[in-house]
Amino acid sequence: MARPKTKIDWKRVNELLEADCEGTEIAAYLGLSVNTLYNRCKLDNKCNFSEYLQQKKAKGNSLIKEKQFEAATIDKDRSMLIWLGKQRLNQKDKSEIDQKTTEIKGITFKDKK
Repeated sequence: MARPKTKIDWKRVNELLEADCEGTEIAAYLGLSVNTLYNRCKLDNKCNFSEYLQQKKAKGNSLIKEKQFEAATIDKDRSMLIWLGKQRLNQKDKSEIDQKTTEIKGITFKDKK
């Protein structure tokens, strides 16, 4: 007689994956073997665990970005606006000018790049 299937709370698994947990951590949290979690993912979700993990982590990343954007725009969090500008728009605090010195017949010239 086959053992009964262990019930897996996929809603909780999704939350843990969105929070950047790994499969081994989730299996330990649920009291399952890693192989059981991975095999059940194929049966219950019709994809392998690595695909499932990538989908849920991407959703978690999107949720974080959404909250950061809200903090910057709705809450008017200046530090978040600056951070987003640096991350997404490659903005910098200041530009440094490198100077190159050239000497021709005893006269020194400074070239700005």
